[in-house]
Amino acid sequence: MAINFITHPKDSLRLGNFLIDSLADTQWTEFRAAIAFIKRSGTKHIKGPLSEFVNRGGRVVITAGVDVGGTTVEGLEDLLFSLDNRGELFVFHNANSSTFHPKIYLFKNDRQAKILIGSANMTEGGLFTNYEAGLYILLNLDSPTDSELLHRIESTLNEWSTEQDGICFRVTADLIERLTLENQITDEAVSQAQRRASTVVAEIARVRSMFRGQSVPPAPRVVMVEAQVDSPISDDDTIIEDTLEAETLTVAVPTPTTPQSGTYRIFLITLQKTDVGVGQTTSGKQRRSPEIFIPLICRDYDPDFWGWPNSFVSDVNWTGPLDRDGRGKMDRANVMVRLAGTTIPVTIWYNPDKKDIRIRSEHIRSAGAIGDILYLERADGTSGFSYYVEIIPQGTVRYSEHIRLCTKSVRNSRKLWNYL
Repeated sequence: MAINFITHPKDSLRLGNFLIDSLADTQWTEFRAAIAFIKRSGTKHIKGPLSEFVNRGGRVVITAGVDVGGTTVEGLEDLLFSLDNRGELFVFHNANSSTFHPKIYLFKNDRQAKILIGSANMTEGGLFTNYEAGLYILLNLDSPTDSELLHRIESTLNEWSTEQDGICFRVTADLIERLTLENQITDEAVSQAQRRASTVVAEIARVRSMFRGQSVPPAPRVVMVEAQVDSPISDDDTIIEDTLEAETLTVAVPTPTTPQSGTYRIFLITLQKTDVGVGQTTSGKQRRSPEIFIPLICRDYDPDFWGWPNSFVSDVNWTGPLDRDGRGKMDRANVMVRLAGTTIPVTIWYNPDKKDIRIRSEHIRSAGAIGDILYLERADGTSGFSYYVEIIPQGTVRYSEHIRLCTKSVRNSRKLWNYL
């Protein structure tokens, strides 16, 4: 057994180099990995070498975690495309408070095995530019001690790559779609919007950080010598222009929609049981309408943010009470919002009887839980939506950043809210 220590980002051997070189080394016949987070920024570096590895008969089994939004649609799609039904890809998630958090990379043949175990995920930062550390172990399989250690590692990897209903699933295109619908993974456009939103929050807070930036060795540039027209293409990929000239690519251009005005850019509010509950579940009972309740104190703090009242139309069939301004029920229908990578229409309506406005959307209700934060950011409409919508779940770094910004309360309610 030989053990070496590697560290990022200034070591000559970084995890990305370790993976690329090992996948290209013909002595290795098997590659296994268990990784908490996988994103295209990382997979773009290894999808070519990984495809070549399986093309020459190498066995591949990879398990990814889908906790706290760390794995993206594009990351899984890249691996699935590279394996091309000649390797196995799984996702593992225990829906209790546990997080799937390992970072194990194993190469093996009949005589040797080498394993890198450390802190690095399959992201560009994890492969090259983050501050990471790990142990690189070379095992001689003629040694009983080394063989026993490999057996223990493989037994654990086997446990994490065996289909188990509700825990471990084999990745297919259909599964990726379902994971997206359940908000277990996001597309990277959403992740980029989240980063932009965090920047907005920081700018609004006007907090000067005690830390400063320092340059580190960059990741190598990725150049694709052949356009993979069946694989998703993102801004993260570097593609030689000449290879695309022979292809006819159709890109859907969103139809612009109404820009959303307002004094503030972002609205935050915590969700409660009335927002995410479905009502009685006994036989014969219908689910209650999917509605997110926005108290009037929130609406009246920045009416333009909601388009109130000019974008609302009176319901001519309303026979209930009127408010002090003589208004009954009013609707703002077909408001286009962007949620989890999909643009959908929602209805925002005013309830003079209950003194609130409500966002009617099953998609938003299904994405939230009690205590989560509803994040709304108004948009200029050029990308086809008037609001960008996100549910920020408890237990995440983003939640801890945003809950302290929810400094306003609602009388007789546990809701907390604010505008930014």
